[in-house]
Amino acid sequence: MIAGYGSKPVFQYKFRPLLQDQRAMDGGFCVILYENRILSFSTYRVDGSFIDELCFSLPVRVIQCFYGLLRNAGSWLGDTPCDLRGASITPYASSFAFDGYDPIRVWGINDLLCQPAGSQAGFFARHLYVLFEDVANLLAENGIRLTLDGFTWDTEKIHPFRKGQLYSSGRQSVI
Repeated sequence: MIAGYGSKPVFQYKFRPLLQDQRAMDGGFCVILYENRILSFSTYRVDGSFIDELCFSLPVRVIQCFYGLLRNAGSWLGDTPCDLRGASITPYASSFAFDGYDPIRVWGINDLLCQPAGSQAGFFARHLYVLFEDVANLLAENGIRLTLDGFTWDTEKIHPFRKGQLYSSGRQSVI
């Protein structure tokens, strides 16, 4: 199946705003990289209901590099708590999932990044953030910009398609 469905997800990032005054009517987004090189970007309403999904076809090299990053993170990723919390009031929550590891929910990652060097939560938040940035840099090489609270793409480098369509040679054709 072309749009990632039926293929195993190898990376997933979810962003959910918690303070609606900052991002009115925004329920967040989810990015999933599948083993078949399809990247899915979904958006949601405040009530959590689905709005839309766009997909991107990435080169084989992305998956190869992703697994290299995952191998390098293996020494600490399996020990990361599944729930990391910073300040009691935070503008958004994030969830990170990497192939073969339990999902990690993070509230207040910016606060956690500033924790003292000896702090367990700070240690894991900093490592998690660096791995996220490495994945984001890998995607950026292919025209996709992923940040903790945003997702955009360079239409000069990459073109989205919808489930059931394949983007090829500047034309969309239904599969």
